[in-house]
Amino acid sequence: MMTRPVVPTVAAGLLLAALAPSRAAEPLRLPAGDPLVCIYYFTHWWEPWKSDDEAIRRDLRRLRAMGFNTLLLDHEWSQAIDGDWKLLDRANRLAAECGMSVVPWLSPKTWSDITPGYRQRKAREWFGVDVKYGVAQDGTQAAPLIYDEAVLTAGTAYTLMYLERYLAGPLLRLVWEGKPRPVVSLSVETAWEGSFDDATNDRFRNWLQTKYKSVAALNAAWGTALPSFAAVDPRDAAAFDYAGHLAGKALRAQPVEDHVAFRAETIAASLKQIGEAVRRRYPDVLFLAETPYQHGSRHPHAERYRIEYAANPESCDWADVVLLRCTGPLSAAEIEALRRHELRTGQRSVLTYRTYSDWDAAPDADVFQRSVELYAGQAATLGSGFGFYSFNEMADTHVAFSGALTAEKQAGWTAERAERAIALVGAMVGRYRELVHLP
Repeated sequence: MMTRPVVPTVAAGLLLAALAPSRAAEPLRLPAGDPLVCIYYFTHWWEPWKSDDEAIRRDLRRLRAMGFNTLLLDHEWSQAIDGDWKLLDRANRLAAECGMSVVPWLSPKTWSDITPGYRQRKAREWFGVDVKYGVAQDGTQAAPLIYDEAVLTAGTAYTLMYLERYLAGPLLRLVWEGKPRPVVSLSVETAWEGSFDDATNDRFRNWLQTKYKSVAALNAAWGTALPSFAAVDPRDAAAFDYAGHLAGKALRAQPVEDHVAFRAETIAASLKQIGEAVRRRYPDVLFLAETPYQHGSRHPHAERYRIEYAANPESCDWADVVLLRCTGPLSAAEIEALRRHELRTGQRSVLTYRTYSDWDAAPDADVFQRSVELYAGQAATLGSGFGFYSFNEMADTHVAFSGALTAEKQAGWTAERAERAIALVGAMVGRYRELVHLP
């Protein structure tokens, strides 16, 4: 299992327990009254799950008995074209058999899976569009231009296809304003690496003019002496020093931060446009955004992701609910950032936590029960749902064990350690359900 040299361990995270408020918030609930309790699950990436239906059934029945009711599944378009929906059909079928709801992630990093070549041709075949690609700061090819009509058309069409195919199945429904409504996520890891092509740079200059109103105000904020907005050139790595900013050594940070904010707002605007198009056919659908780190995190991995992929909180403004994939218990500053975001947007938040190799505490250990109280308590008091990343993501974080994978792939994880970690997760779920007043 992957280690985390910078992220606090469960034991260290216990020092933050006093930061959680004492009164439980009302969670999002499924139609039968169950609070939303979810877990990332991978049905077709690793053995035995990708080839053994019974292995998945055993897991899902166990998870259901532990108190989980919802699976967070990668159902990206690139996976739908692999075998003409068979992988996605299988996952939905098995989830339904085991009484689990499903939230599908319909694209990775905002449609970055429409890569040049084969997938570009398939996008033309499926959606009738010619996808346009961006340009990185060094002039190499970048991800699709997410604001371009081709990507908006493809994203809308795939979401509608998914809903048409699976709406009658186990798709998650949440009670929203007194009515059960289906839930999908347009993108896992709300993100866009951006583009430095002429058209996108013009968009950025217009964005700057709207923000600063005058070149004098821009120069005052940036510490520059630009003669006009037209003189702004994001391709200039000295002026827009991404590498230096990531290292904390940039001469000027504000130009990069403005470019990050521009990209974040572009993400939100593009996904909002897709969502509005989807709702013209399915007006009741709810949209769930995922941000891969908690708001306000100063963890270096989170900061790198925010800067490289524009994962500012504003990138999630298009959604009804935001799911946070937290590195651990929230600090006081992170709690305040969460509150500011919810106050600004009115969105509901679901707190999910990464699972790590120090989660194999014995049930009779003092750290076990204190961890249960901390994680379940924060989710109950700060958020509107609870979950984990992940059960069986073998390349990142997980609690499951696979005898089919090499020891190197699982970094020393064993079946015995996995059982202890799963017991800890189960105890956290049970406590969370107690805190939100359900057995």
